[in-house]
Amino acid sequence: MKLITTLFIALVLTGCIEAPSKNAGSSALPPSQLIVVTQSAPPHPELQWFRTSAERRAVYEQTYRAAASAARTASAALQTDSWAVVLDVDETVLDNSEYQVRRIVSGQGYSDDTWNAWVHDQQAVALAGAKKFIDTIKDELHGQVVLVTNRNVTVCSDTENNLRAQQIRFDQILCAPVDSNGKTLGDKNPRFKQVQLGDPAKNIRPLKVSVYVGDNIQDFPGLSQSAPGDYSKFGVDFFVLPNPVYGSWEKNIYR
Repeated sequence: MKLITTLFIALVLTGCIEAPSKNAGSSALPPSQLIVVTQSAPPHPELQWFRTSAERRAVYEQTYRAAASAARTASAALQTDSWAVVLDVDETVLDNSEYQVRRIVSGQGYSDDTWNAWVHDQQAVALAGAKKFIDTIKDELHGQVVLVTNRNVTVCSDTENNLRAQQIRFDQILCAPVDSNGKTLGDKNPRFKQVQLGDPAKNIRPLKVSVYVGDNIQDFPGLSQSAPGDYSKFGVDFFVLPNPVYGSWEKNIYR
């Protein structure tokens, strides 16, 4: 009998089938299950690309290798630990695509509650190339690793624990502050300046930043979707990773 519309293909995004559970765990999202797609195309090709494609792994490895080479050149004449690399965390060092899968399976949209619960679970895994890059900075080049993330301060300790579980080393992590209403203050520029100028009150000395790595234009000092700045810095001391799943680009006018 000819299949007309619903030949279902089981696309296993996590590599295993998990049985449904009445207790979804602290994340309030069910475990990742089979995402059912139609014969023509999966409903979330950007997520499939991020989770399964060889190209995504290749471009992460390639970008981190280039960033290490740039840091090696930039730090050649600098004193040990007088300089740093600055990295974003989400979709740069840690992979949160499982959170996206769970949202799809559960039919839930993004919310601060489900996101913070996911962070609390500490289940994000390290992305390709990230650990090797950081180990090169620490062990071979003797620089510092500073993480500047828009995970807010209320979940910073969970973030640190997740990073350590993935054997990701860092010297500082600067999470986003919150205002008096609990709103996350996502502008990273004040924290970039904090790295460059140091913090005498905390006995943190200023650092020369040789390389920035991120998946969002706002992971780089002074840049935004409306003011992308000088692209000549990319591939020299700015290294950007692809994120087709979400980002500040989502607010751009479609054309």
